[in-house]
Amino acid sequence: MKTNNTIHSTQLFFIIFQTQVGVGVLSLPTSLYLGAGADGWITLILTGAIIQGVIYILYLLSNRFPSSTLYEYAPKIVGKYIAFVLSLLYIAFAISTAVIVLELFETTVKTWVLFRTPMLAILLLLTLTGTYLAVGKLKVMGRFYQIVSILIVPLVMMAAYTLKDADLRYILPIGENGIGTILKATQKGIVSMLGFEVILFVYPYVQDQGKAALKSASLANLAVTTLYAFLTFTTYVFFSPKQLEMIPEPIIYMLKGVSFIIVDRVDLLFLSIWIISVMTSYASYLYIGGKGIQYLTKRKKTTGPIIIVAIVSLILSTFTHDRYTVETLSGYHANASYFFALGIPILLWIISVITKKKEGTA
Repeated sequence: MKTNNTIHSTQLFFIIFQTQVGVGVLSLPTSLYLGAGADGWITLILTGAIIQGVIYILYLLSNRFPSSTLYEYAPKIVGKYIAFVLSLLYIAFAISTAVIVLELFETTVKTWVLFRTPMLAILLLLTLTGTYLAVGKLKVMGRFYQIVSILIVPLVMMAAYTLKDADLRYILPIGENGIGTILKATQKGIVSMLGFEVILFVYPYVQDQGKAALKSASLANLAVTTLYAFLTFTTYVFFSPKQLEMIPEPIIYMLKGVSFIIVDRVDLLFLSIWIISVMTSYASYLYIGGKGIQYLTKRKKTTGPIIIVAIVSLILSTFTHDRYTVETLSGYHANASYFFALGIPILLWIISVITKKKEGTA
């Protein structure tokens, strides 16, 4: 099964990149501005450095069990009972992440594009496409992520076009809020850049493991950090400080005033590309949740478990869809994210090193 479903380190790069780039990019500039002021773009650079350290630890953990996912090697490290609980928690985390993505997707699309479209129709739009992608082989996901990543180029070009109206005085003086405030705001950046933990579940399927895989994961994090820092920087030099405090999704507002001879609503073009990135991120978490159910139920294929995860997340996402409730739930989910993306993997790595557990040991 693994032989027929392997990916190259290049595809690993795009899987991590597309999983990290998701819903949070629209509101991230404002969120960082409220936490670190005009130095929010610096916060993102520091966030990328912190995540790079975490990625290295995730690589060290995965490399100790190169042919197993976290679901499979956790019992060897902490025992089958604790590992069973951890597996359930990771499945719940994947489902909750899928729910948050669906809800944020629905509120954004309904606000900017499909004003009168029923909520369920919008949710099904993402659920069906994401599920169709996730039930395919990991190799198919990797190739699709690789193809659609080219769409990031026009996205960057659209944002770069607004720099003609930039005013650098808006971000001066640089470092005004102090290093303490800048570092404190990194927690918001980490939450928006989650997705790097997918390496724990796809590493066994990478053909060229080792340093090649680490390089791909590191480059993916560098690419995401650069993209987020650039988009945040462009909004900070486009809007005045008072405007940034009031605008929830500054990137869309910034592009709303841009038009060309052929394209009048550039913001809608941006959202079209953004939807694809949201779908790829959503599909990755369907895969993570489905992989866990497959392991616990001893199924041979992930198709059924992924469909189960998709249906459960769709049902849960229909309960709340107003912006305030979604933002509240996103806050709780963000706090839990540290536990699953940072806490548990680092703890498992430390225990495996102390107990000298790795692949091939009892």
